Amino acid sequence: MFKVISNNITKYKLLYILFVFSAIQTHGQVNQLSWDEYVQNIYEEVQDNESNLEDINSQLLELEKLHLNPIDINTATSKDFESLPFLDNEEIDQLLLYIQRHERIDSWGELLLVPGLHTESIRILPLFCTIFERTGKQQTFKKGINQSFDTRIDIPLYSRKGYISNDNEPAAYAGNKLYHRMRYSIEAKRIKASIYAEKDAGERFYDYYGGYVEAKNFGIVDHLVVGDYRIGCGEGLVIGRSNISKSSTNPRSPQGILSQQGTAETNILRGAAIAMSYRGFEASVFGSYSALDATISKIDNNIQTILNTGLHRTENEREKRHNLYETLIGSHLAWNKETGKHHINVGITSTWRHTSRVLNPRPKKTTSTIYRDIYPKGKDWGVLGINYEWSSYRWGFSGETATSFSGWGTIERISYKASKRFETNIIGRYYSDRYYSAHSTALSENSRCQNEMGVLLRFIARPWDSVIMEGYADFFYFHWPRYRMSASDSGQDIMGQVTIEPNTVHNIILRYNFKRKAANDIMNESHRIKLQYTYSPNERILSQTTITTRYLYLNDYTQTRHLGFGAMQQLKLYLLKKHLLPSLSFGYFNTPVVQNAIYLYEPTMWNTTQYNKFYGHGIRFALLMRYIGTLSKHKTTNRKQWLAEIKYGLTYYFDRNTISTGLQTIFSSNQQDISIQIKLQF
Repeated sequence: MFKVISNNITKYKLLYILFVFSAIQTHGQVNQLSWDEYVQNIYEEVQDNESNLEDINSQLLELEKLHLNPIDINTATSKDFESLPFLDNEEIDQLLLYIQRHERIDSWGELLLVPGLHTESIRILPLFCTIFERTGKQQTFKKGINQSFDTRIDIPLYSRKGYISNDNEPAAYAGNKLYHRMRYSIEAKRIKASIYAEKDAGERFYDYYGGYVEAKNFGIVDHLVVGDYRIGCGEGLVIGRSNISKSSTNPRSPQGILSQQGTAETNILRGAAIAMSYRGFEASVFGSYSALDATISKIDNNIQTILNTGLHRTENEREKRHNLYETLIGSHLAWNKETGKHHINVGITSTWRHTSRVLNPRPKKTTSTIYRDIYPKGKDWGVLGINYEWSSYRWGFSGETATSFSGWGTIERISYKASKRFETNIIGRYYSDRYYSAHSTALSENSRCQNEMGVLLRFIARPWDSVIMEGYADFFYFHWPRYRMSASDSGQDIMGQVTIEPNTVHNIILRYNFKRKAANDIMNESHRIKLQYTYSPNERILSQTTITTRYLYLNDYTQTRHLGFGAMQQLKLYLLKKHLLPSLSFGYFNTPVVQNAIYLYEPTMWNTTQYNKFYGHGIRFALLMRYIGTLSKHKTTNRKQWLAEIKYGLTYYFDRNTISTGLQTIFSSNQQDISIQIKLQF
């Protein structure tokens, strides 16, 4: 009898080993995303909604920091995994449970064995995690004090109209055409501090300064930040950072307090925030006092418009600088409960906002400005919201409902995971025309969470090991006339994508996007097709070819139709033991009108986000040279390194002699730029 049992155990053990080996082999069929591919996929979804671009850029900078400082997946805590917005609570629990039971994860192929881990997460996790070799010793991170300094300068090889002066009139732009940024950071085990300064092109000098000091894990204090920061609570309906991808099936939005990573001058909080936790309860309190740019009415000295450009080049722009002050205080209280099969989270968020001047958009009694009638008015605003979440192995439900005491809004999500091969969710949202929260970033088609209702359905499927299919369909309706609209309207945004990965060498992506949305009382229909082929025969060479077309149909009296075309070829090399990384990009575009612009992605410099939009007829060339060196020959000090980058970009137009309009006019058919960046980490 014991012999039979022993033989069965041996048989099952052999089957388990074969299953693990098969999973690892199968994982070879699902390529891990590169950082450029990850960023490119996110940018694909904002091509027709650039109002959310600034927030997306800020979130990508936060993710880039995590990408450049990956965590050890075998020693990561629940808090470490929660910093990755694409992981939901059930995935985090399953990851920690798998590591606890099997002691460690030895290869990325093992992720296929983790129950409940999404296909999307398996592809993205290697970007933000690492697997250290088994040494018998616990890895030590951030030993001692680490410092870093980086600086960047952009040198345009052309001049715009705003820089040109003559005998009768000085130049409109007060400063030179250079852009410059500096940042210094110092970090110990639990404390980090950073200061930075930025000068935009055309500004006299550095007109933006910032910094922060943050501390983590001091008793019941999880996180403390003094200075510039961002915060995420619930679904982002009251305040926060929403999920940045429409096609992502992960229902969780980024949570908690996060120090400022970029040098954005707008949409940040400047003050202090503290987060504490004790036995399932979490509490955050935050406050901010910041200066904003605004347009002041000459009639009643009230604020007409709050500006978010951060530019102070001309006398007119400088007159609007820091003429409005915002005070914001808020709190968030949450309760978490973990059981063997379920996760429950309930929270309440409140904010109060005061401005130093009365905000009065002054709507006129004309059809063309009726959209201003729902703009917020006054000096004081309060928002109160409740968020809730329940999740299990297959099902998940989350949402948030909030009121601004003059209107209300709600967003609800239901997700279902049939297996590792199919996941789906549905998101419903309703924001009344009188709901208003200045720092809300929940899912919306509009630039703000107001005057909108909609339903979004999305899925990701893996019918075969080498094929991934994903898509979404978003149906939205605006019950009050929007900007440049005289009546309510509706629209649709539908996307489908197929990724074919026969092996680690080849990757093919076919993406189709249909969007129907009105502008200027004319319904526009856009059809976009993208075909991308990536070839990487080894770890040192990567070639990517992208072809995209866009067909725009304007339902006006002339039934105007426009066809745009664009192509981009990229080549990336890893030379000198991966110390030297040259990237070459060459693109071609031909699209007649700005409404039918083509978007072509190219690799960017560290701590930078770039979104290239082209219309007309021309070519784009870019060369990025990156060198990563070490400051010490000792292998234990690989954090001590330096990075130098130089990028040259050329855009040449065949159909024009000038580029852009107004003070930004370039009196030439080509635009050339050089960017230089240096980073020291020691």
